[in-house]
Amino acid sequence: MSKEEKEKNVEETKKALVFVLRVVKSNFFMPQTEWMLYPGEYILGRYPTNDIVLPDPYISRRHARIFFKDGEWYIEDLNSTNGTVLNNENIKGKGPKKITDNSEIVVGLTVLSANLKEK
Repeated sequence: MSKEEKEKNVEETKKALVFVLRVVKSNFFMPQTEWMLYPGEYILGRYPTNDIVLPDPYISRRHARIFFKDGEWYIEDLNSTNGTVLNNENIKGKGPKKITDNSEIVVGLTVLSANLKEK
């Protein structure tokens, strides 16, 4: 990574939005129901080695990827069995989609809310 790229990443992180992911509805016991995500990349799924673990049997082992790029947060379905729904749109096979404040994300039978807060 060049010096210019590193400086850009530092500036991007300074103005970054903290992403709060919260479980709104689930039929399954979840020991953790809220995650504060800082700029980076996170894998969501039911497998215990994921960054965000959701024990919903309708969620794939590696279901979706949430990441920060160019000052924005995105979610991308990782070819899951049941798809990922962002604000009533199934995004499976559609590449990364921008997450906005108060977005609703549905994975399996679990409903999540996404809130963006300035750092």
